[in-house]
Amino acid sequence: MQVLEALYMGDIHPSERSFKKGSQYANALNEAVKAGDALIGTLTEKQKEQFEAYMTAQREVNVLTDCETFCYAFKLGAKTMMDVLTDEPMKEL
Repeated sequence: MQVLEALYMGDIHPSERSFKKGSQYANALNEAVKAGDALIGTLTEKQKEQFEAYMTAQREVNVLTDCETFCYAFKLGAKTMMDVLTDEPMKEL
């Protein structure tokens, strides 16, 4: 029960992830930041406000998507373990 205890006590934060420098993710993130900075540099103040509103909404969508994906993957993993341990057919998620 060490994982459940750590999750309950707040020692595990599923929404926080790290990545290695030079990884494919790090490189893609760096390119996205550079492209975003270049784009912002070309915008008027009104366009910057609109872009920031868009980015705020997009971050909210990303949080919701990440949460749904986490829950789905957790359920799939649990059902997989139940299937392996009990030989019961897996029901829908």
